[in-house]
Amino acid sequence: MLKKREIVVGLILGLVLSLFVIGFAFKLSAPTMFFKEITVPYNFDKTVNLIKTRINKQKGWHVTTIIDQQKEILNNDGQDVGKVKIIKFCNGKLSGEMLSKDDSKFMAVKMPLSIAIYEKNDGRVTIGLMNGYMMARLFAGRAEGDIMEKVVKDIENILGFVHFRFTIF
Repeated sequence: MLKKREIVVGLILGLVLSLFVIGFAFKLSAPTMFFKEITVPYNFDKTVNLIKTRINKQKGWHVTTIIDQQKEILNNDGQDVGKVKIIKFCNGKLSGEMLSKDDSKFMAVKMPLSIAIYEKNDGRVTIGLMNGYMMARLFAGRAEGDIMEKVVKDIENILGFVHFRFTIF
C-alpha cells in the first residue's frame, strides 16, 4: 500500500515540476518565439524604401501607410526614441478570405500587417516583425492557419533581400 502512495506522490510532484519547467522555458523563449528581429546591412532610409518597394511589387500586396513613430512620440510629449518607422501593408484578397466568416473576424485586430524598421542605439538598423510561422502553427487545421501560411511565404519573399526565413525560434 505504501508503494502505491509513493508512486502517486512521485507522479504528482513530477507533473508539478514539469509544468514549472515548461512554463519557465516558455517565458524565456517567448520574445524570440513570437517576434523576430533582423539586422540589415543598409542605412535606415534605404531599408524603409527597399521594404516599401518590395511590398508593392509582391503580387496582391500594397503599403497602406508608413508611420513615423519617432515623430508621433515627439509630437505627443514623449522622449526621443530614435528612428522608428512602421510600414503597414495589406493583401485585399487574403484579407477578404480571412474576414469573410464571422468566426475569423477577430483576426482584423492584426490587420493590416506591420513591419517595423528601427535604428538601435549602436547604429544598427533592424527589422522587427511578428513570427508569422508561429501564428500559422497556432491556427493549424483552421482556415486562418491556411491563410497565414500564404502570408508567411509572401513575407519571406518580401524580406528575401536579407535571406529571411521564419522559424520557431
